[in-house]
Amino acid sequence: MSKFKTMIRKDIQVCNQYINANFAKHSEVQAVLGKYLIDYPEFCQGIISYASVPGYETNEIENIKIIKGKLEYLLNRVDNPDLYNKQKSSEINISTTNNYTNNNTNNLDLRMTIDDIRKNIEDNSYLSDPEKNELFEKLNEIVELQKSKESKTKKWDRAKKILAFLLDKGADIAIMYIPQILAAITK
Repeated sequence: MSKFKTMIRKDIQVCNQYINANFAKHSEVQAVLGKYLIDYPEFCQGIISYASVPGYETNEIENIKIIKGKLEYLLNRVDNPDLYNKQKSSEINISTTNNYTNNNTNNLDLRMTIDDIRKNIEDNSYLSDPEKNELFEKLNEIVELQKSKESKTKKWDRAKKILAFLLDKGADIAIMYIPQILAAITK
């Protein structure tokens, strides 16, 4: 038996001892890992990095279990080189070409007139009559705001209150009103 296989078997036994004790220190994990990193630089992949806390030793038993699995795989690979010899395996290449093109265009027109908004509210079967009346009142406030000669700052103060009310009513309602509010502020 080769020295390498003997080393792997001994390290598997060491891992079993740590697993039986249900505890392994960071230094013990590093001692086992260090033997294999030179020849197998990717051997440490999948190892969990624990945060070190001064005065407290972390239990890295999960890392020992990972290392044990890798060692068992490595031992099997050494014992059965033909099974893992990549040169003797048949190569299969699969190539898929997709030449489909999909274009989606969405146009959203937010320019609803005051009359469009009124009609939309009237036709909305989900709103109760009191809710519709509240929305009509807010629409009238927006119309007044559009006609107002106040400064933009004062208009904005009034518009914020209207917006807060509309946002509570839902996105669909707010989206209908927002372009009209913006028009009122910019005039």
